[in-house]
Amino acid sequence: MNLLRAIVGFWMLLSFALDQIFRIGQVGYIAQSKGGKTYVSAGSHPVLLVWSAIAVVLFLVLMRTKASETPDGVPTLPRRYLAFILDFLFIVSFVSTIGALLPLWIESTRTGHFSWHFVRDYYVPADDIFGFPFIFLSMTIMLLYFVWPLTRDKQTLGCFFLRLKVTPPFGDRGAFTFRDAVRRTWYEFKGVCSVWRMKEGRDSSGRTWYDRETNCGVVLIRYD
Repeated sequence: MNLLRAIVGFWMLLSFALDQIFRIGQVGYIAQSKGGKTYVSAGSHPVLLVWSAIAVVLFLVLMRTKASETPDGVPTLPRRYLAFILDFLFIVSFVSTIGALLPLWIESTRTGHFSWHFVRDYYVPADDIFGFPFIFLSMTIMLLYFVWPLTRDKQTLGCFFLRLKVTPPFGDRGAFTFRDAVRRTWYEFKGVCSVWRMKEGRDSSGRTWYDRETNCGVVLIRYD
């Protein structure tokens, strides 16, 4: 398990270095219209596609791996926040990389040639595709990244790398129901992003306010 943790940690951190190594530029899709002016751009990179494909493999391997775990204390809040930030940046990078392929492909059918980046200052009817449906799909993928592991008694890649495990409302371990997993994810997102609520103390078990609200806990674990 320690080898898998090392690979997962390296692969997550690698995503932050790829832009500097390959000078990738914009990743994702942007469309703005203000004051009668339109700005549309999209970008991706083949290196990021390879990175994303291997990231999916690592995630699926983690979902199928059975590990012998032992509780190893209560994690610090900085450790918990770091795990969430790593997970959030990881899934945003993945969704941006994959999501940009559709506008790039549609732009190539319109112009007759494919490019990994494009920028234009005018509107075309195809831009309507990348409104609410595109945003909704991206947000759904991001949500499922956090929810699915909870429903399988597993961890996200960030939690696995930092040895964190969320315990369910009904005991010390076990799979969440889909509803409880979504609720937990929503409250955790609010807890991490609500600066004014970060000042609220933890209880004797080390639980934050959103842990108590969802009747969950977070433990530090050791892999045997």
